[in-house]
Amino acid sequence: MKDFIILALLFLVFIPILAFYHTEISAENYSQQISTVSLTILPVANLGIVNPDVSETISQGAAAAEKFTSGGVEMASNSPTLIVNTNQKWILTVKTSGFTGPNQKNADDLLLRDSASQHVEKGFNEYTKLTTKDQEIASYTSGVREENHPMQYKVLLDWEKDLPGTYTSIVTYTLATTGA
Repeated sequence: MKDFIILALLFLVFIPILAFYHTEISAENYSQQISTVSLTILPVANLGIVNPDVSETISQGAAAAEKFTSGGVEMASNSPTLIVNTNQKWILTVKTSGFTGPNQKNADDLLLRDSASQHVEKGFNEYTKLTTKDQEIASYTSGVREENHPMQYKVLLDWEKDLPGTYTSIVTYTLATTGA
């Protein structure tokens, strides 16, 4: 009889527990909601620039004369360095405002080269004359992350045309996405 009472007590204790667990998974008592996650990614382009401004002073002496004799002065390398980040096909272009200064100086007296190891276009891996219209420097058919383009300027010099004074040119770099 004692065994019967123990079994009855166990039955009375476990039946409600089993019934509780059963109702949690029973289709009759089941409720469900859904959530949709949607992310729209648009074309993103970010052009960074390090060491954007570069200048050089030509003073007296043999070193200055050599710069005129050799036809120009090379500015500091890697100045500026452009950093390309984009998530789709892209193109990097450059143009100059031309020079301001004490005398007329042609816009194409400013040359540029891109020392990057990849995606450089249109001969910019060597010094190329700049114009007042956009010129393609580099491009690629896919996105890139932190792609560096170390630039270097060269300014052509002429004994007869380049009078003493400060000559300034504004150079504009543009990174644009061009579709998938």
